Formats: sequence, C-alpha cells, structure tokens
Amino acid sequence: MNKRMKKKQQLEQKIQGLECELAVVSKENMELLNKIGSISAELNTLSQSVKRHEDICGQNVEQTNKEFESIKKELKRSKKSFFKR
Repeated sequence: MNKRMKKKQQLEQKIQGLECELAVVSKENMELLNKIGSISAELNTLSQSVKRHEDICGQNVEQTNKEFESIKKELKRSKKSFFKR
C-alpha cells in the first residue's frame, strides 16, 4: 500500500507539473497570438501604403511620359531640316 501511495503522489506531482507547464505554454501562446494580430495589422497597413505608393508612382510615370512626349514633339517642331536652313 505504501508503494501505491508513493506512486500516486508522484503521479499527482507530475500532473501538477504538467498543468503548470500547460498554463505557461497557454500564456505564451496567447502572447504569440497577440503579436501575430499586431503584426498582421501592421502588415495590412504597410500593404495599403505600398498600394497607394504604386498608384501614385504609376500616375507620376504617366504624367512624366506625357510631358516627355510633349517635349519631344516640340523639339521636332523647332528643328529645321538641313535643306531648309
């Protein structure tokens, strides 16, 4: 009977230890989930910023190309051919 009691106590201690470990792991898990949530929100914000940046850059490229074409046309108009000089 004494061996059974010792074995029971050992098992109870082991169970308590595992319960403590489970509590610690659960807390760490919750902390990680919170970090994932905040990182996900930050990633979403950055993705939106990148999208806006790409849209603005695209508009700037279009505008620059239009201005470049306009300048090229004006240069062509202002140049006289060799024989007209």
